[in-house]
Amino acid sequence: MRRISNFDDFYEAPIGLGGTLELRDFGEEANSWLPRRGQRGGSDGWTGAEYAQARPPTRRGAQPRDPVQEMMGLQIGRLMREIKRLNPNETFLERAGGSYSVQARDSLQQRLEELQRAYLIDRRTGWPIQRFIGDSRGNIMFEPLGGRTVPGANPVDTHTLYPNGSNYQRLNPQGHPDDPTPHGHGHLMGTGSGRNRQGPALDLDGNIVPWNSPDAHWPIRK
Repeated sequence: MRRISNFDDFYEAPIGLGGTLELRDFGEEANSWLPRRGQRGGSDGWTGAEYAQARPPTRRGAQPRDPVQEMMGLQIGRLMREIKRLNPNETFLERAGGSYSVQARDSLQQRLEELQRAYLIDRRTGWPIQRFIGDSRGNIMFEPLGGRTVPGANPVDTHTLYPNGSNYQRLNPQGHPDDPTPHGHGHLMGTGSGRNRQGPALDLDGNIVPWNSPDAHWPIRK
């Protein structure tokens, strides 16, 4: 730290020293040169009193958390991860009490318990089911956890989708061009939306079968 002027309390900060520096940041030696005026020492012409050690700038912003808050944060993080595992589409909004509050933890715990109670597992795919989609004839489709339900290319068709948009089950009450008989389909997860990116076809017992085989066409109520 080098004094810029022998007559003013201004200092040149070393490169890389961040933050706004004030005179009080230089400790007691900042003003100690005044009583020593005229005391020469060394080639610099001063005894070194003009040099001072600067304190690191004080960090501004978030206050440090106490041990209780640290523990609460760990619990909340664990709950969020478990909720995301059960429902990848879950979103979290910080409650009024803050991210490290008892209220936030209790709310997440309640949500996790709801997810753990609510879902059945489809034995064909091993995927948790979040909704059952039915038509007027009593045909029931499974909507997988994190997925959604959409119409097919033919508006009378209904598709339930995996979270990545690939087909989970398809209901074709009017069949399709290569098989006009009303039927349904089930699939393992594919790589994305559309027929070409859907996963392998399943039979009623969950076995992988050729997509165009009779076993891949599930009978439905007409």
